[in-house]
Amino acid sequence: MNHKELERWYRLRNIKKASQVLVVAAVVLFVSGLAASRFLGEPHENFVGTVGAGSGSRLENFSYSSPGAYPWELAASTAQVSDSFDRVALTKPSVVYHGGKGGKIYLSAESGTLDRKSNNVSAQGHVRIAYKDYKFTTGKINYSHESRQADTSAPVSLEGQGIVLTGKGLRLSVEKEEIEIKHDVKARLFNVKRVEPGSRLPM
Repeated sequence: MNHKELERWYRLRNIKKASQVLVVAAVVLFVSGLAASRFLGEPHENFVGTVGAGSGSRLENFSYSSPGAYPWELAASTAQVSDSFDRVALTKPSVVYHGGKGGKIYLSAESGTLDRKSNNVSAQGHVRIAYKDYKFTTGKINYSHESRQADTSAPVSLEGQGIVLTGKGLRLSVEKEEIEIKHDVKARLFNVKRVEPGSRLPM
């Protein structure tokens, strides 16, 4: 084999190796893109997190923005995603809902679940709801994205300027920015001036 033939043989071998590397890279990119598109779902959604070590379904610093005409934003310290990518178990979730009158309703809890098909959210464990100067606490609550309402049958308490209120069951309308305590309502008022019978309290 002369010098030219040897040079040609080395060149062909290098081209073959380069082609193999390109094919492998293309396959990796294709598989990665397919997995990402399945995981992220629709392009207008914001579904972000950092994959935790040792598990491809566990995300750190998870965030999600609901699609559609009534958006809301969710964040959680960690999220465990189901194999179908439709159900997400949340640790320390916090949600910001945008009311129909321009107000914001803040919800946080120890744990929760996001259903990506319905965009419903459930929260459990020291659930806290803040709206304007009012703060509610309860043990669990479920939010329906379709009705834009959050409901619970658990005991609830409310604290606001000059008022402490307890009861059982709560219904929160995000659209109307209204909160209703359903049963066994007890209230304590502070620094409220005397009002005539039939008059409204100055709240």
